[in-house]
This record gives sequence, C-alpha cells and structure tokens, in this order.
Amino acid sequence: MSAGALRVGVDVGGTFTKAVAVVPHPFALRARAVVPTTHHHADGVTAGVAEALAQLFAELGDDARAVELVAFSTTQAMNALLEGDVATVGVVGIGRAPDLRPARKRTAVGDVALAPGRALRTRHAFLDATGGLSDADVDRALDELVAAGCTAIAASGAFAVDAPEAERLVAERARERGLPTCAGHELSGAYGLELRTVSAAINASILPLMERTARIVRDVLEAAAIDVPLLVLRGDGGAMSLEAFGRAPSLSIGAGPAAGVAAALHELELTNGIVLECGGTSSNVSVVDGGRTVLRTLKVMGRPTAIRSVDSWVVGAAGGSMARLKRRGIAEVGPRSAHVAGLPYACFAEADALEGATLELVAPRAGDPESYAAIRTRSGELHALTATCAANALGLVPEGAHAVASREAALAAFAPLAARLRTSAEGAARALLDAAVAKIAGAVEEAAKAHGFGRDVPVVALGGSGPALAGEVARALGRPLQAPAHPEVLSSVGAALSLVRAEVVRSAAGGDGSVTAQVAQAAERECVAAGAAPETVRVETRYDAQAGQVRAVATGAVALESGAAGRAPVDEPTQQRAAARALGVAANVLQLVATTDYYRVYSENGSGPVAVVDGLGTVPLAERARRVMTGAKHDVLAGLGDAVAESTLQLGVGDVLPRVALVCGSRIVDASDARRAEDILTTAHTALADHDGPAVAVIWR
Repeated sequence: MSAGALRVGVDVGGTFTKAVAVVPHPFALRARAVVPTTHHHADGVTAGVAEALAQLFAELGDDARAVELVAFSTTQAMNALLEGDVATVGVVGIGRAPDLRPARKRTAVGDVALAPGRALRTRHAFLDATGGLSDADVDRALDELVAAGCTAIAASGAFAVDAPEAERLVAERARERGLPTCAGHELSGAYGLELRTVSAAINASILPLMERTARIVRDVLEAAAIDVPLLVLRGDGGAMSLEAFGRAPSLSIGAGPAAGVAAALHELELTNGIVLECGGTSSNVSVVDGGRTVLRTLKVMGRPTAIRSVDSWVVGAAGGSMARLKRRGIAEVGPRSAHVAGLPYACFAEADALEGATLELVAPRAGDPESYAAIRTRSGELHALTATCAANALGLVPEGAHAVASREAALAAFAPLAARLRTSAEGAARALLDAAVAKIAGAVEEAAKAHGFGRDVPVVALGGSGPALAGEVARALGRPLQAPAHPEVLSSVGAALSLVRAEVVRSAAGGDGSVTAQVAQAAERECVAAGAAPETVRVETRYDAQAGQVRAVATGAVALESGAAGRAPVDEPTQQRAAARALGVAANVLQLVATTDYYRVYSENGSGPVAVVDGLGTVPLAERARRVMTGAKHDVLAGLGDAVAESTLQLGVGDVLPRVALVCGSRIVDASDARRAEDILTTAHTALADHDGPAVAVIWR
C-alpha cells in the first residue's frame, strides 16, 4: 500500500450513519463524518450514505485522491423485510418427471411472513422441464406472473444444484425484460428445494430497492471523481462487490453487527469476547469464539433460509431509549427511543433551560401507550429522558466520549421524574439506567451461555453509547470490560477493514471424495471474482455430517498493493501463543512441525494437541490429533493410506473413520465427508493435484 493510502468505511445505524477514512497499517483514523440516518427519505437510508460520503470527501479535500477502497454496511435489506418494503415475487417452479408433484408443491411457498401484519407476497407458476424448456414456455410463465402484479422473479428448480440450466434460462428471459431476478442455485448449493425457493423469493423481493441503492452510491463516487473498488459488507463478516450485492442483497442482512465484530477483531485481536454495540435505538450482542466470528443460518419468522450472518442478539434498549412508566415506577426502558419520538436528549440542553421543567407522558408513535417519560421546559420545549441522560446524571460517561454531556443538566432533567418516583434525581436516573442495563445484560448472558463462556470473557464496548452502557452491563454481570478507541465509529472502521469472503455449500452424502476439493476450488474462484487478490485467498472446508453438506469458506484481501486486510502480520512467538490459547496448553510445550506459505503448524512431537495458525494469528484448526504428517505432497500421499488405517476404529459391525484435514498452500480441506478410506485418499489427491509446496495432513477422531 502506498504511503498515506486511505480506505473509507460507512456504517448505517438506526440513529446515525457514520463514515470514516482510515490508514489501515499502521492504523490511523484520518477523517470522519456523522449524519442522521435517513429512514424517511425517498431514497431511504442510502441518502444518508451519500450525504456522509460527500461530507467525508469534502473534509479530506485533495487527500480524497488517496482513497483506494470504499466499503459500507447497510441495514436496508433487514429494514425492508421488517417494514414490508418488498416487491411481489413471481416464483417460477421447475420440475421433471417423475418428481413433478413434489416439485410443484415445494416451489409453491405462498406468502412469507416478515413481521406482524407484514408479508412477502408470492405468485406461483410451474414449468414441466421433462422434455426440456423453450423460450416460449418460459415467456408464457413470465407473462402470467407479470399480469398478476409481480415485479421481481425467483427461479427455483428441483435438483438445480446439479443441473442449473433451466433456472438460468428463466433468469435470462426475465432479466431481458428488465425484471429483477434471483435463481435459487445462485444463493446456495445445498439440496432442499423449499429452502432454496424461500431464499430466492426473499432475495428477489428486495432486489428492486437494492439495485437503486447500488446506483445511488455509485453516483456519489462518480460525482467525487473517485474510481476505486466499492464493496458492501456481508452479514457473515466478509465483503462483496457492488455487482454481487445487486444480485444477492439478502447476504447483507446482519451487516451492522458484522462490522462491529470485524472492528473488534482488528483492534483488540480477541480470542473470546462478547461484543456489545450500543447505539441510539438498539443494542447488538455478538460473539467472538476462538478468535473467530460465530455465524448462523437465518430464519425468517421460523422459516429456514440459505442466508448466513453473524450470530447476534438485538435488544430494544440503547442510549436513546426512553422509559415507559407505571404507577409508582419504571415499567420498561425501550423499545421506543428519542429518535423515534423525534425529541432531543434532555441532557444536551442547557441546565438553566431545564429549571422548572415538568414531567409529561408521551406516545412516541401513533398507537403507542402514552406513558413514555419526557419533560416540558418553561419555554414549551419537549425533551426525552434517555439512558444516556441517566448515565450522564450518574457521572458514568467518560470525558471525551461521544455521549458525554453536562452532569448538571442531566440531574436537572431528572428532577421532574424524581418527584413522580419519590426519590432523588440520582435515584430516578439510577432506576432508568438499571432497567436499560438489565434488558441488555439479559441478552449478553444468553450469548455467553450459548457459547459456554465463563466470567473471565470480557464485554467489548462499541457504539456511541457503548462507553456508558457497556461498562454498567459488565459491572452488573461481573465481567471485565474492554473499551477500544473510537467506539462510536468502530463499526465504520470494521467495514473499511473487512475482507472479501465467498462461501460455497454443496450437498454431499459421502462416497465422492472429489467433492470437497471441488467445492474448495469453487469458493476460491468466487472470492477472486469478488475482488480478492489471488495470492491472499485462504480456503477452509468443513463437513457437516448431520446436514450432509460440505461448506467451503474463502477469504481474501482486496486486490490492492499490500496491507489490504488492515491487520499487520504477527511474528512466530505470537503465532505460537495463539496456538497455545486455542489448545488450552502452555506455549512452551508446542513445537513448529511444518510451515507453508500461509500457515504454521504447531504440535507436541507430531501428535496430541495440534494447531494450524495463519500469518495474522488466527487459528482455523485446533484438535488433539493422532497423527500429523508433513513433507512434500508425494510423501504425504504415499503414507496417508497407512496412517488412516492405523487411526480407523474397527467395531465389528463397521469401521469408524478418523477425520482428516489437509493443509496445502492457502487451503485447509476437511476430508470428513468420506464413507470409505478410499474416499479420503481421493479427496487428498484432488486437493493436492495443483499444489507444489509442502503439505500437511492432520488426522484425529
């Protein structure tokens, strides 16, 4: 990377949209811009992205020429689903004899519930492709769906994972008409026709809105004469090109929490942590486990999809949350906030202006109970009492923090509520803050329990309200607190420093040893196509026996000169300590047993605890191995058969094969989808076929 080169990250929050310009390595924050999130603008939150970028480029001035990448995370996909701002989708189901009836049934998914009172409406047309499909067949189905009011198309065919030609034909004919279209095989390579159909319909429903989003952001860059790669953060923590976003916007669901976790991993190099991002309207709780982001497969109102995102808990309590009162106390803090009510925070007013203020109960939105606490000043202005106001009244907001305000003003603001609750101003503030903290702490504890975290695992404070609220959450739970620099814009930093990521899933019932290696190669190709430099791409595969799926994840840095990952490589002692932490052993018992261009492999004398560590200190594989084989690929392949046989457990009624992972160049290939020892060897030969450097085989049960 050239000296002074900049990366720009934009994060769309519920309250503010924040843009930053950073130097990735060594990290430095060069400029920032913060604007209110434009929920009610005709162009939605994208208008705020455009405004934040314009302000940032204006602040950079001539330095804007040093920008080499822009990345943004957006809540627009999730908001569109929650608010029902979706297109009516025409689902073109495709089947062949003798499976026409089940294919017709599983592609007729009906309406997909999104939120109370809101649904994604679908219409269904079915094509019999037994004897092949013609353009005329497809056009008739599309005519029928357009006449029914459909403005987007989802194509979903039985066994399209293996034979996608019919889906491709439908997509081509629909796109020629200008209809936003998604084909099921473009989102997932897993079997499950109904799952792929629902996923394709959800994706297609937000395509029209997201195509407009992509166009607006591109126009901003063109207006600023900035011709650089533009990436959109994915919900799984990776990034994708604007073109990929235009095809599969549903992959951006969960991008907000993902940006926060990416930033925490970058700045703090966490092994285990509970990342708590407190904004103005809501708080997000995410997890780092073993130095890695934890992912899950999304469900939409209980219906499974093929969409993967950061595992997170969203809580309707944050810095701007207002208190709903009951007769003699506080019933709840949130989910309504000052931002939803359109009111300023009371603590940011002048203390003199709050003298003589009176308590007033308001309904932030039509239909809400008229029981949310606000204060009316003598001049008639209405202000919200928020969790941030309470933290300031108690002196808990650090100096220099984004949320810091006058403690005198905050205490004056709580005087009217104190009179209602028959306590002091500090007592009223403490009651409000404790209610907010309890709500957030519940989600933190749920996340900790889900991952088996002890009390030593820290809470990591992000977001504008993080320094005030996260500290109280950590104190209430007896957990340590980690507070990184610039918490209010750290999610934007995370967007700027994210890596390109591609994931390929293929159903594999076992017995075809070449599938795993083929899936790894496909993920590698997709990652490069999304903008990653080939020499930076790493691939890991895992086999899920319960689901019968091979999942390959490829990550790489954007094709820039250097330092694109935003993290500096670590030295060998740091890698060894990372391996020891992952294995739960002392670092001095581990020896370096193999080195590739991407990884170091540490072990105890070629067996026992074994860890594979990359150049950034991440540990993708840590197991108690029965055997570790290293050397040239021909030597590893020659001895692998005997090593697998020695590690096979013979039960009489059948053999239990060991698990085998191959480390070769940038790939870690899990061969555990094998049914026979011969399948493991086939996977190994396929994985190593185009590899000339040293290879490692790790064998464990």
